[in-house]
Amino acid sequence: MGNIFKALALVAGVALSSQVGMASDMPDGAKIFSKKCKMCHAINKKKVGPAVASMNMDTNMLIETVTNGRKRMPKFGHKLSADEIQAVVAFIQSNHAE
Repeated sequence: MGNIFKALALVAGVALSSQVGMASDMPDGAKIFSKKCKMCHAINKKKVGPAVASMNMDTNMLIETVTNGRKRMPKFGHKLSADEIQAVVAFIQSNHAE
């Protein structure tokens, strides 16, 4: 019976550590925003571009805009991976004013 508990504890430990490893592999949207977007966008005030808090929060529109640019905003599709763009969009959406 003791060996069963040890085996279950081992399996649970491996499963949890692999999930933590996967989570750390995700790009940091806040860090990417700070490096690539902050010069034109602030969270709560307009700069060159609109404030994050007042942006349209439609996921597809945000992905399209970051990827292909819009008006004066340059394209980032060739500078950022799809995962990095998703992370930036998630960061923008998490900072939206309700």
